[in-house]
Amino acid sequence: MRHVVDISDPSAVAEARRLARALADECGLSVERTEAMAIVVTEMSTNLLRHARGGQLLLQRQPGVRSRVCIAAIDAGPGIADIGLALSDGFSTGSSAGGGLGAMRRLADSFEIRSTPGQGTVTVCGFGAAPVLAGVEIGAFLMNYPGDRACGDAVFARDVGGRVDLLAVDGLGHGPRAEVAAAEAVAGIEPLRGEDPARLLSELSARLAGSRGSVAALAQIEAADGRLRLAGIGNIAALLVKADGQVRRLISREGRLGGAVRLPPVESAEMGRGDVLILHSDGLSTLRSHVELPPLAGMSCAMIAAHLLRDRNKGRDDCCVLVARLASEDAE
Repeated sequence: MRHVVDISDPSAVAEARRLARALADECGLSVERTEAMAIVVTEMSTNLLRHARGGQLLLQRQPGVRSRVCIAAIDAGPGIADIGLALSDGFSTGSSAGGGLGAMRRLADSFEIRSTPGQGTVTVCGFGAAPVLAGVEIGAFLMNYPGDRACGDAVFARDVGGRVDLLAVDGLGHGPRAEVAAAEAVAGIEPLRGEDPARLLSELSARLAGSRGSVAALAQIEAADGRLRLAGIGNIAALLVKADGQVRRLISREGRLGGAVRLPPVESAEMGRGDVLILHSDGLSTLRSHVELPPLAGMSCAMIAAHLLRDRNKGRDDCCVLVARLASEDAE
């Protein structure tokens, strides 16, 4: 499935709009919300062409929340010096009639923008249900290998009796066969239940024996008592960023799903409000410390994912970023 459109010329605007409508239909959004999304995608794409000399549009159905779509516009253009002024109706630095950002904010169910002069802008618009599952806010974006329409990465989320399971998968290689491998892992985990993420992954691996294979990390978050447990097989990176900026890397076992692998270790941690869990495939450059992260405070999980894809994507593989935190009390 295609998750990104390079906005480098006007013909890309229609393609982005077509993908947005297809996602809205898949998620069961109403005709009114679908048309609102199409308008926002048009505004986002046009802004990228006019003000940033191009960029990328990310379109993603959010995991675990069936009727939630997020659209992100990312660029490395000149940035916006005064976001408040840019959001006012009638403001324009180009040849448009203005109101582009203001229209996005009015039409989307959620709107967020971050910009740094000289470094670029990230805008995220959400449509549909709130991105919260069993007290956990979730945000994710994927990017295809450059030029591919298939994507070998996948993300998955579910509520299991008040516990949230989060799965990030990277099918081996890229292209259609990797996409099938990632889809097999997601389909394989759906019927499995249990409180031990390591045993769940081991059982999933056994079910996938003989397949192309993939790597994966499975996190389990219980919002009620702030508990996180995680197990991984292969090189899906997992980081827990504490509210004070400390970063803890959670360890996975070498190997692949579908191959011979020992039971992976289970990493456990307390997860408080303000702490952020980040899962990502190796299409993203390794994050070694908090200074390589955007300022997470005040950012939604979807904005964090989009920001990381703009700043850390290697550009030579599929890539997924799945972000979670305990939801704020007013979002629950």
